[in-house]
Amino acid sequence: GSTDGTASRITSRQVTYLHEPNRGVSNARNRGIAESNGEICAFVDADCVVDPCWLSELVRPFEDPEIGAVGGDLQHVQPRTPAERQAIRLLGNWQQFAFASNPAYPITANAAYRREVLDRIGAFDPNMVRAQDVELGLRFQERSGLRLAYAEHATAHHRGRPTQLGFFRQQLGWAYGAGLVGVKYEAMGGNPVTWPGGREIARTARGLGTVLWAGVRRRGRRRWIEDAWFDLLRQSAWWIGVRAGLRRGRRIWSTSSPAG
Repeated sequence: GSTDGTASRITSRQVTYLHEPNRGVSNARNRGIAESNGEICAFVDADCVVDPCWLSELVRPFEDPEIGAVGGDLQHVQPRTPAERQAIRLLGNWQQFAFASNPAYPITANAAYRREVLDRIGAFDPNMVRAQDVELGLRFQERSGLRLAYAEHATAHHRGRPTQLGFFRQQLGWAYGAGLVGVKYEAMGGNPVTWPGGREIARTARGLGTVLWAGVRRRGRRRWIEDAWFDLLRQSAWWIGVRAGLRRGRRIWSTSSPAG
């Protein structure tokens, strides 16, 4: 459902162009899955640039029939702005963090699934406007009976949002998705989720005040102020976003069974 120049850029190249009228990452990826016919469905985000050997390395682990999903290496593009620099600081090795989660899941900015697995457990939930990869990974671990593999040589380079507003909005979206995942997990029989508190925000705000005062006294560093400010933006976005996601999720799954 995009209205920018994406379509003209795609149709000028020798690839298949699909138009999905319903906006949202889940709808777009599901359209791609439905229109494709291969045994493996691979995914990458629009803000990523992949290495030349990305696809061959990403599908290599599927030589093992016990592997049902693969996550590739996610690196960061060299930052140009404070917002991009802070995204790198906070995200770190993004894909490895996801693999260390409980349950582990592949971030679909660089991931692949067997088609038969998606047919069995369901594709992306259209209700998940954010964090759809987390929720799909949860269903994979609970229902597929197969294993998740990490392809360290299948590298995609991700660029963060370049502005403070973009950084805040991205964090807000991720937090909203986390709230949705929590409620759906509860509806599937998982542990109940709770509202996030504001204590962490207050502590982060006090930290920002401390480094600002140190700067006034010429005993601090500008980088400390930058780190503290973006920490406050992130904490505020998550406090707002998770609460909104929990509210929305309870309206969806309190009256219907969870999709997939």
